Amino acid sequence: MRQAGPVLGSDTASAFLIGRLAQEGRTPLAMLKASPGRWRGVGGVHVFAVDPERLWLVQPRLLGDPAIAWVPLAEVHDMRMHTRPRPGAADVVRLDIELAGGTLRYTAQDDADTCGRFLDALRGRTARP
Repeated sequence: MRQAGPVLGSDTASAFLIGRLAQEGRTPLAMLKASPGRWRGVGGVHVFAVDPERLWLVQPRLLGDPAIAWVPLAEVHDMRMHTRPRPGAADVVRLDIELAGGTLRYTAQDDADTCGRFLDALRGRTARP
């Protein structure tokens, strides 16, 4: 039996999110591809974006357009990045996103440098006095 891949590829999800942001007159400060949980690609590829006011997420769906959601940056408490070495390959990067309602865990599809830039953009917009 052949195993099916993600319903929506990361490039398609990224384009969908960029289009949606453009429709609303917004520009992403940074974008990031990740899979929910501890393993890459198991739950499909989700795409995050941060703009000056919101954290956005696009999730693949089996039928129809992808699901899109956002939260105000005021509800994003923090985002932490953890790297785990992988012999002979790029490090695995886990992301913990703390929201007002709990913590979401993702495994990045992007490299540690891209994750760091996303984290810097997010923290730069969520800094509190």
